[in-house]
Formats: sequence, C-alpha cells, structure tokens
Amino acid sequence: MTFYGQPKFAAQQPTDVPVGYELFIREYRGNQWVLPTNFGDISADEIERLLTKALRTMPESITILSFNLEQLQFIDPVYIDMVARVQATTSIRLFTELTERTDPRVTDSQLLAAAKRFHDYGLLVCMDDVGTGDNTPSLVFKLNDYIDEYKFAFQNFRPFAHISDIAPELNFWYDLSQENDKMLAIEGLESAHDLAVVQHDYPCDIVQGYYTGKPALLPNNADGAICES
Repeated sequence: MTFYGQPKFAAQQPTDVPVGYELFIREYRGNQWVLPTNFGDISADEIERLLTKALRTMPESITILSFNLEQLQFIDPVYIDMVARVQATTSIRLFTELTERTDPRVTDSQLLAAAKRFHDYGLLVCMDDVGTGDNTPSLVFKLNDYIDEYKFAFQNFRPFAHISDIAPELNFWYDLSQENDKMLAIEGLESAHDLAVVQHDYPCDIVQGYYTGKPALLPNNADGAICES
C-alpha cells in the first residue's frame, strides 16, 4: 500500500506551492495502484506506517496533511492513539477526516465520544463532504464542539451548470464555518471559473481539485513498486 497525495492550497494563493496534501490510500494490484477493496480493513498499524513514511517526503512548505478514517475506525481508540503518536513526531498539522459513509454498526453517540477523545488529545478533525452521505447538518451539530474543519465537495453535487446552482447548500456551510470559527475547505474545483467564484464569494481556508492538482503518487513513497502516477 501507499499514499497518493492531492495538493491543498491556500484559497487566495492557489498558484503558489501547496500548503498541504490530502492523502489517499492505494494498493498495488495487477501492475497498477488501485483503490483498496475495503478501506475499513486497513489497520491502524498500516496507516501509521504510511503516515510516517509520507511525512519523511514532505517539503518545508507543507503545514497540513489530511487522511480519511471510516466511521468504525474513527470510534476505535486504537486509531486515535495512533494519530496521537504520529502527531507527536511532527509540527505538520494532521487532520483526520471522518468520511461521509454510513456504517450501521456505529451510533451518533459513539461518533460524539470519539470526536471528544480526538479533541481532548489536541488532534484535529475534519467532517468530510459535509451535506452528503451521513455527514448531515444534524450530525455535524452534534459533533460541532469537537471538530475543526468542514469540507464541502463540489463533485458530490455535480453535474451543475454554475456554482450558483448549489448556492443554498454552499451558503449554509460557508456561513456555518464563519459563525462557528471553523476552517472550511472547498474541494472539487475543476476550472478557473470555479476558483474565481470561490475566491470572490466564498473566501475559505483551503481549496483543492483537479484544476489545482490531481492526486499523484508521493515521491519515494511507493514501497519500491515501479508505476506511474
């Protein structure tokens, strides 16, 4: 397994060097890097190994790294302890992104307790793809005291002709981030127009998307496999 990284940029300076990466796990099958069969089967030890390896590849400009946990992983203290160990080794801020995928074995009460444990450890939590999947306003409001960032994903609302078509949803999360002093990341930017609208109407903290940079294999992080990103 390895990490692909998609660059994150400060919203007002997206043509500069990236300030961070979102890390996506891939596994090597059939002479190519592909999505894992089941993200939830990836152990805390494996994620710790990959995070530690990725951190060694980061240039000095990088201040943020984020990675995803499924709900069942998020509530497991083993994963929380793992993130705490890795965070203790670096000044780069690690954001654990709670995915929007529902797991019927996990309750809101468990998610709340886990978010509080992350917070009590001084660890940063992002609600991934807010407004879609299970990361509804109702769940976000329950966890809000213990989370640090909302991520709004344009791709989950496509196809749309113009960003104005999804203004009610985007306005909701933008206003909520301002009211609650949360970071806001907007992902899924696919054009210069997307970026211009976000910069002018929704001056958030972080942008990412195919327009600013596609996910690619991190340098020196592929366990020796020969492949192309």
